[in-house]
Amino acid sequence: MPHIHRKFPGKSAQEIYERVDEVMEGIAGEMSLDYRSDEARRTGQVSKMGITGAFAVKEGEVSVELKYPMLIPAALRKKVEDRIGQKLDGLFA
Repeated sequence: MPHIHRKFPGKSAQEIYERVDEVMEGIAGEMSLDYRSDEARRTGQVSKMGITGAFAVKEGEVSVELKYPMLIPAALRKKVEDRIGQKLDGLFA
């Protein structure tokens, strides 16, 4: 299961959550994915047809775990992972 992790020293969990929530909601809209978030727990999830991406925010960091069905091509998996990684890298740029 692919795992993406980014640290943002000096940023609060709430600051990170707000930005990640916006990014994930945007990605979900672009890719027609279902999106649910829980601000109190600072977590969220996107899903569609067996593809699932879940994120959790803690003080100074965010973790994203992705799950794909066996039939999803590796090229598509890499595209999704790269897209999320790029968005997280530019979160506070």
